[in-house]
Amino acid sequence: MDEFVQSIEKHRHEFYGYIYRTIWDSEGADDVFSDAVLTAYRNRRQYVSGTNFRAWMFRIITNKCFTANRETARSPERLDDQADSILALQDEPGYADVLNRPDKFMDRCGDEVQIAFRKLSTAERSCLLLKAVEQFSYKEIASILEIPVGTVMTHLARGRARLRRELLEYGRREGWLRNPFTLSTGQNKEAADERAG
Repeated sequence: MDEFVQSIEKHRHEFYGYIYRTIWDSEGADDVFSDAVLTAYRNRRQYVSGTNFRAWMFRIITNKCFTANRETARSPERLDDQADSILALQDEPGYADVLNRPDKFMDRCGDEVQIAFRKLSTAERSCLLLKAVEQFSYKEIASILEIPVGTVMTHLARGRARLRRELLEYGRREGWLRNPFTLSTGQNKEAADERAG
């Protein structure tokens, strides 16, 4: 089997999962994957044998994801639009408790994490996935996305903060957070209300 095809097959699930979680319209994941593979195949001579094939392929895939997101006509918020409120998140009641006990909080979440994740900008989402899921270094992410390392760190920090804000608000709506803004031990809002009353 051709070396290029073998390399694609070896990382197929990683590539597809990344696309599915990065594009706004997840129903287009197959098209984006096919387009990325075709582009990579046409440009396979640009790949230097022995270097990081995953990183090279993720660069192509990320470019295709950005293009797909532009074509959906969705306009994600600029990073600076909510910078002040995101950076002030650490001062909100309940934030430190959730941050210090994330496992307990995350055990109660389901689709809410995916919903919150989809609200991030493409750049934030890409940086988070490449770091947390694909385990690339800051330098590798910067190379894949063709942005400075400092920008990668900014996207990561703001993406994490926005996820925390969304999940914190969800926890409040569900009654998991109560005065004095600590994680309640109940399983639902009604149980938390009974204890508070």
